[in-house]
Amino acid sequence: MTPTRVLLVDDHALFREGLAGIISAQTDMEMIGEANDGLEAFVIAQELKPDLILMDVQMPGMDGIEAARQIKQVLPKTIIVMLTVRDDDEKLFEALKNGAQGYLLKDIRSQEMLLMLRGALRGDAALSPALAGRMLGEFRRLSKGGIADKEN
Repeated sequence: MTPTRVLLVDDHALFREGLAGIISAQTDMEMIGEANDGLEAFVIAQELKPDLILMDVQMPGMDGIEAARQIKQVLPKTIIVMLTVRDDDEKLFEALKNGAQGYLLKDIRSQEMLLMLRGALRGDAALSPALAGRMLGEFRRLSKGGIADKEN
């Protein structure tokens, strides 16, 4: 089986190095590149064509959400999972609207992150149960004729 080709995108080199070590230790994943910001990620992704991009949301210059949108336009099959320190509903919804397959908080344990990434590669949403619950709440709020609205 060919290993999943992974591109890491984060403006903090130490964090990227730590993630690269975790990814490189996996027999089913291969680190193929790193980027410091969204624009660099966009350029490198077109060159390397990764299977999976693990990308920070907030970076100087082009942020991760805009980079995800642009990458998905040219590489629609690439799976993008966002990483962030902020538990922000607006960023969560924007990331998913712009093509992200997941949204993980940086306080996640490495084994849980790896499970979520492997799930994303299978087509699952890489969301913690708490974030998934908030997504469902937002979906209910937006669907005017939903069950929750009829009961109230």
